[in-house]
Parts: sequence; structure tokens; C-alpha cells
Amino acid sequence: MAKQFLQNLWKTMYNQFSLVEDGVVEESSVGDLGTLIEQARQEWLSAQAYFDSVEDPDLVDYAVYSVEAAERKYMYLLKKAKGSLETADG
Repeated sequence: MAKQFLQNLWKTMYNQFSLVEDGVVEESSVGDLGTLIEQARQEWLSAQAYFDSVEDPDLVDYAVYSVEAAERKYMYLLKKAKGSLETADG
């Protein structure tokens, strides 16, 4: 039961926060990257709000993983943007 729950949790987290579409990020312009960054920031804020509202102890782990995954995605995109700007400034 717990194993199945964790497998489903992992699949959900992977699908929601996956950067598999990294090719899109690589090919995007700075404006598109800005949109992706804002979306990631909103996901992070939503995950934090969900964490703050969780009352069921069984969902706390999911909420923690959601916040961590969203934060990492946001930080990744910020680093990507910073690298793009440094490359452009040359």
C-alpha cells in the first residue's frame, strides 16, 4: 500500500515538475524564459500555499516534496536566465 502510494506520488511529482521539456528552455528567447520563470514562481507559491493548508498528516510529505520540487525548478530557471544574460553580455 505504502509502496504504491509512493510510486504514484513520484509519478505525479515527476509529471508536474519535470524539466523533460528542457529543450524548450534551451531554445527559448529571454522573453519566453521570463514567462517560464514566472510560471515556475507561481507553481512554487501555490505549492507553499498548499503546504500551509495541509492538515492531513498523510499529505504532509507530498506537500513538502511539492514545495522542494517547485523551488528547485524555479531556481534552475533563474540560473538559466542568469547564464543567458551573461552569455549575451559576453
